[in-house]
Amino acid sequence: MSYEGIERRRWPRVKVNLPLKYRGVGEFNHLPADSETKDISEGGLRFTSERFLPKNARFVVNLNLGDISAVKAVIRIVWTARDSHTNRYEVGAEFDNIPREAKIHISNMVRKHLNYY
Repeated sequence: MSYEGIERRRWPRVKVNLPLKYRGVGEFNHLPADSETKDISEGGLRFTSERFLPKNARFVVNLNLGDISAVKAVIRIVWTARDSHTNRYEVGAEFDNIPREAKIHISNMVRKHLNYY
């Protein structure tokens, strides 16, 4: 069954694999986990995880956009789904707290990829 309704996203997203690191908000004594994005928009991102991340949990992410060293933001988990082929999880998250400059860098990167394709 495929979804044929109206797209509800506020921002266009681009499929791009960018390295990222994440850890729970306030978990300073834990090493961040490594991952990579599957897609990204000005409003959020989709990435993979080795473990289940619960809905509404908040994480700090460091995202490598390539042309600049890294963007740091807080995300809130919207959904998590297990991939039965890889035993990993796909995670959808929205930016919960993102510095203005970081949002501009993401916006520029998304626009650049939209114009490229």
